[in-house]
Amino acid sequence: MKPKLIAVLALIVLVPLAVVAWLGAKAMGDEQAMRKLGFHELMLGQLSAVDAVLARSVEAYRERLLNEMQPFTLDVDELRRRTRNSPYAVQFYVLGPEDRLIYPPVALADQLTLDERQALERTQQIWDEGEISNRRVDALDSPRGSEYASAGDARWHVWYRDRGLQMILWVREGDYLYAAEVNRTRLLADLITALPETDALAPELAEGQVRLIDSIGRPLYEWGAAEPEEGAEPDVETAVGEPLGAWRLEYYASSSVAGAALGSGLWWNFSATWVLLAMGVFALALYFYREQAAEMREASQRVSFVNQVSHELKTPLTNIRMYAELLEDNIRARDAVEDNQPLTRYVDVIVFESQRLSRLIGNVLSFSRGRRDALDLHPKPGVVDDVIRRVLDQFEPAFESKKVRIDFSPGAPDETSFDPDVLEQILGNLASNVEKYAASGGVLEVASRQEADRVQITVQDRGPGLSAAEGRRVFEPFYRVHNRLTEGVSGTGIGLAISRELARLHGGDLVLLPCEVGARFQLTMSCPPDGKE
Repeated sequence: MKPKLIAVLALIVLVPLAVVAWLGAKAMGDEQAMRKLGFHELMLGQLSAVDAVLARSVEAYRERLLNEMQPFTLDVDELRRRTRNSPYAVQFYVLGPEDRLIYPPVALADQLTLDERQALERTQQIWDEGEISNRRVDALDSPRGSEYASAGDARWHVWYRDRGLQMILWVREGDYLYAAEVNRTRLLADLITALPETDALAPELAEGQVRLIDSIGRPLYEWGAAEPEEGAEPDVETAVGEPLGAWRLEYYASSSVAGAALGSGLWWNFSATWVLLAMGVFALALYFYREQAAEMREASQRVSFVNQVSHELKTPLTNIRMYAELLEDNIRARDAVEDNQPLTRYVDVIVFESQRLSRLIGNVLSFSRGRRDALDLHPKPGVVDDVIRRVLDQFEPAFESKKVRIDFSPGAPDETSFDPDVLEQILGNLASNVEKYAASGGVLEVASRQEADRVQITVQDRGPGLSAAEGRRVFEPFYRVHNRLTEGVSGTGIGLAISRELARLHGGDLVLLPCEVGARFQLTMSCPPDGKE
């Protein structure tokens, strides 16, 4: 098989496979993106459920602090007793109308306990900068429009100290602001206690790992069956609700959950399917390749056989034709003395048929050489009109038997250099077609014209002619017009194809000209004057 056909076959195979691979990869990428988004939303919902548990725990802690702060009092001893006994607050505070710290009693510095001094040290910045103030009474602090918010409107204040989050719950009551500093250890214990056990988590969370991370990135608590690699990035994370907004929840998916959620098996399935498809396509291509190669070998063998037979036939046919022509000359010489028309007619038939068989063999050999790019010219001095007459003389007996008149208008009398065998083969094919398909027109018109180094020959008949569609295909190899005029008429369908190829090889062309009646062919050839080629 020719390399060009192999390249075309490879493209036919590889291009669809490449397109399928590209479309499949794009589809897999889109599917994974959708799955990843869905998985993220699902896990975010699960973490939000955990965050809701934390929010409820913080709210319960808030209610306990409020209960310990009531009834509100300014009694220092009572406040000290509450501080000592409270599991939820490490220190209570009371601010007066002008943000004067009433408790712990800073005015009685020598009477402060060690815990009170440490508490004031922790919160000094808050009171100095007015981060919690009893002076600011606005719409935000008094949502119901009263001068001071009631205990139900307790607010959180958050600050950071000692690399950790600190919290104070405060509320206004009357002219005073009451605050409780959260026991951070107890709050964290309550939060962890409220978190669900691993068995109670959703399957995806239980198979992975969930971490509660504080404001500086330290894991406060983690649960779940998986153990992510050190330095691994969380698959999903979300901030914890206020007042723990600096904390966050992180989720690390297990390899099995991540693979199932992201569709890792999709790539394997697609790859396996594509490989099977590729194997099938390659197998089919190999089958067609082998079939085509076998057909090409068989066709080559047939062509070789035809060439060998044609060459074998050419020698005896040449002898038959030569002796038939000698016999014809002898009979014609005797006819000049004796009237012996039947013998002359018989010999004419033998000569014509041998000439026709020579043309057929010539067409086959020329077509075969043309397929192998082996056509060649053998120019020699000669007169174009003489060659035309010789060809027409060969066809005269056949045309007479079918009552076809030959009308020749010579116009190329000068000696030029050309290949007479090529010209005879082209004109023989054209005349043979007139004999086979256009004899009903009753006339064959041939005209030649010579201009500089170009010769133009026109061959026209008055037969049924050719349609526009037939005219476009008439020069294709093996194409034959199919109608009632061609039924029962033998032919190979390569005569006109060979004639055009020979004309172009001779520096010209053979074309079908439009005409009202019959078919009109125009042959042009490059025929330089003798000695000037």
